[in-house]
Amino acid sequence: MKPYYVIKFNAVACMFEVRINDISVITINIEGQASSIVPINFAIPKSGEQTISVHLLPITGTTNLNPEAELKVEISLYEISHKFDFKEKVWEYSFPSIKKEQIIPVLTYTSVFQAAVPYSFDGWTTGENLKEMENVKSKLIDAYNRLTQIINNGEYELFKQKIATRENSMRTSMYLSNEKSEKRISDLINDFQSGFKVQPIPSDAIYMSYGFDKAAALKKTNGESALYLINYETREELMLDLLFYIPKGKTEFEVI
Repeated sequence: MKPYYVIKFNAVACMFEVRINDISVITINIEGQASSIVPINFAIPKSGEQTISVHLLPITGTTNLNPEAELKVEISLYEISHKFDFKEKVWEYSFPSIKKEQIIPVLTYTSVFQAAVPYSFDGWTTGENLKEMENVKSKLIDAYNRLTQIINNGEYELFKQKIATRENSMRTSMYLSNEKSEKRISDLINDFQSGFKVQPIPSDAIYMSYGFDKAAALKKTNGESALYLINYETREELMLDLLFYIPKGKTEFEVI
């Protein structure tokens, strides 16, 4: 059995974030209307009760929710042992309509759902409590800069080592073969070598806490990763949406 959990969403005129077990699985800014499906197994470390929080936010550049804002989110279970077979709808929620006279900066809904998976991994759950540590943002910036230097120097074997724990969790939770897992990394390195250049961390990058204070990341003000590359010839942008933690007994951030 290969249970595969996904989030389906339909959104209008809003920015929103969905967290599973306090791990961000999607953050997106939508000025018009959009719907899509996003896998979430990578945020489910083991079977049992899972938390979900949905944050309805103003469109980037505004301070309050658009009266036209709508958001419906549902979690569905598929079985992918042989093909993509729908099994059941596990959870769903729709935010109530906003009245034109209402001034609302944000709406949040939190709930739980049950998941059964044939694997388990520790991931961020074994990290130090970042609330109990000092200078976490500066330490995180240092970790970003170290990773940036590795990419810029073309130290790709070292880069593979730095993201190995993350890739092991992804391979386990998404049921990837070794070949597909290796291709994920090789495709990324090919992008590095084909003209994508790492950009400086924005000066207004926001420190975001995840995993109930066991993990963190730097984000742009629009919710996108502060670690990104640009190919100036093709005008393409590549996001490296990585999560960092400090393993027990250590003092520096590592990719998780």
